[in-house]
Amino acid sequence: MLHKPVWTGIDIGHHSVKAVVLKQNKGRLALLGYAEVALSPAEHAGASPGGGSYQNSLSEPILLSALRKIRMLLPKRAVRAVLSLPDSEVVQQVLTLEPRWGQDIGTELAKILADTLSMAPEALSLDYSPSLASEQGAAEDRLRFQVVAAKTTVVEARARSVREAGFEPVIMELQARALLWLLEYCQRQAITAMGTNPALVCIGADEVDLAAGFAHSQPLHRTFEQNGDCQMPPPALIRQLQHYQVLSPLTGLWLTGRPVSDADLILWQQACGLPVAYLTSELLFPTLSRTTTVAVPADTAWARAAALAVRGGLSC
Repeated sequence: MLHKPVWTGIDIGHHSVKAVVLKQNKGRLALLGYAEVALSPAEHAGASPGGGSYQNSLSEPILLSALRKIRMLLPKRAVRAVLSLPDSEVVQQVLTLEPRWGQDIGTELAKILADTLSMAPEALSLDYSPSLASEQGAAEDRLRFQVVAAKTTVVEARARSVREAGFEPVIMELQARALLWLLEYCQRQAITAMGTNPALVCIGADEVDLAAGFAHSQPLHRTFEQNGDCQMPPPALIRQLQHYQVLSPLTGLWLTGRPVSDADLILWQQACGLPVAYLTSELLFPTLSRTTTVAVPADTAWARAAALAVRGGLSC
């Protein structure tokens, strides 16, 4: 008997590692599992005997230990994993090429980007997609690409830890961009309380992710530090929303992550000038009746891990 695909989104944060497991079920994605392993202050500071520093303030031994604990808490079928990299580990640029017969686009883009970064092309892991020539004066006879790249050592280190913990890393996504898949899933499931073109904000312990315009040619995805009053939107986030409104008028704002009160929702609405509502995992994902009830704690930033699992579910 063939099983329906199961996807695990793994969010590696500063204070914990979270995993959300989703399964295709009657045209929707159902919640099959959730697990979280908290990191001690020493661990998220990167203190590990014999372990070198690792991206996002985690050493490889600490990350591997947390991932192994996560694996023990999840269903056996939760093997295929979608991971993310924080924006700080990634370079994003629009590059152009002169079209030539039989050219290897990936190799040529890697050479151009590596030259600008004073690196060897083989030291970069790169992905690209066609970019619209929307800028004035752009040459019509040149190919334009949106390029995303990270150091190969960084990508391999993260994938290696996940693999050694018993998962199969399949997709690597950008941390904030993953939330665009959650917005697309809301649209597919007609979850439109915030209109047809909402923004999504995930409130974490010390940073805030923003995503908007999932169907636009120039979607918005950005991570902001959360300083001062954690219940108020960072000023930089407000400015970014205002700028994006000119490009793609927004119809509302979903908040996820740390719980907010009704008074906080009003503050966000006044600050951002948009209708605001709180998005819960229960609204997005039903639980499977034949399994033990799966609960996602209300006080956790579950959306990153869920968005990564959605990324896998919508790609198959």
